[in-house]
Amino acid sequence: MQTERDTPDRTKAAQACEIIDKLVAALGGDPASPMRRAVLLCDIDLHPGTTQSDILVRLPQTQLDLNKSALTRDIEWLYDRGCIIRQQSFSDARISELSTLGYAKKNLEIALSYFPDRHFGLIHFLLAYINVFHQEKPTLRDAKIVAALATEDGQDMSRQDVLDRLYDGPLSTDLRALGHLVETGMIEKNDGQ
Repeated sequence: MQTERDTPDRTKAAQACEIIDKLVAALGGDPASPMRRAVLLCDIDLHPGTTQSDILVRLPQTQLDLNKSALTRDIEWLYDRGCIIRQQSFSDARISELSTLGYAKKNLEIALSYFPDRHFGLIHFLLAYINVFHQEKPTLRDAKIVAALATEDGQDMSRQDVLDRLYDGPLSTDLRALGHLVETGMIEKNDGQ
């Protein structure tokens, strides 16, 4: 059975939009989440029972601007939003083991289905997006704007068309994100729109 995303006329950019939407859902519906947080969620899902120390060893720290303090803040954020659970290690009570659960796991699973090598493919996808941006912590909203403009009809999109493809957040936040991408040269205005 062929699904909509398997049909030949689906573009990679349209698929990227769908993947980003699922990542936003996995992160509690927060499009302002840094893409780094999505990488962390994917890594935790790939390695259930992992620890923060293990994550620091595995992930590219310079590319993600990841240090112990930043990792702790992101882990706290994921835990507070119900994306992950922390369980005390049986071998050492000072260690917390991390695992994904609930809506985060469900939506992440859908995002992973787009990649033949699943977790590694999604992590590579996110790291590639992070490398494209010229800002400190690109968000999933930023990635969605760029992906939407890369779709087949993206060349003819007005500012309102782009905003319509984003999430139900404050308009001022979406406009600020769009303006920042124009300022940094990631996207260009067309005909004053």
